[in-house]
Amino acid sequence: MESILKNITVLRGVHHACIYQEGKQPVSNFPADFNDSMALSYDLIDQIFSALKAINKSHNEIYFSIEDKFLVAYLLHNNCIALLLTDKKINFPLLNMGIKSASMKVKRMLNEQEKKQEQIPQNLQPQKIIEPATERDVALEKILDQLLTLLKLYLGPAAIFIFEDDVAKWKRTYVQSRENLPHLVEIIKKELDPKKEQADFLQQARVIIGGAS
Repeated sequence: MESILKNITVLRGVHHACIYQEGKQPVSNFPADFNDSMALSYDLIDQIFSALKAINKSHNEIYFSIEDKFLVAYLLHNNCIALLLTDKKINFPLLNMGIKSASMKVKRMLNEQEKKQEQIPQNLQPQKIIEPATERDVALEKILDQLLTLLKLYLGPAAIFIFEDDVAKWKRTYVQSRENLPHLVEIIKKELDPKKEQADFLQQARVIIGGAS
């Protein structure tokens, strides 16, 4: 959840955010003196979303005006809610793109947790298994970070969410290896203007993946 929260708060116009998941401690970057009021807000907003669901309404966002800011609530998945304190002049298409990406991640993460829980016998406690990263994994992650930095030059903050979606497409089709990075570059290239940006991006991306191989 920490990484999801971090991706939301890097968006311009978002001052603070927290993610509440039923039965778990919230993940938040609100100041400590806001925690109690945020908890009360969560209870109220959870009741509103529950009431909407009961009458077959599919609303998943609520806006509260607070002086020159908005307190925005998003239903990410089931009982997982994100609360954001934003400027009123925020770029809402970009914010909605970020929330959509966060919702997909939360859904995927919770589904994976449920599957793992079903596979564990009831009389055994789950154990966290940490696999050491190999040199190849570290090198690959470094290249991916460089490609993301490059994409930000063209798409700004939205690059974070677009890049994550493109990497997910790449992983579904190809083995995650440096040899297959050219396929990822081709996927990302399609997000850019074919007349003004694609050729330049392709040239710089090839330097990154070629110099790291």
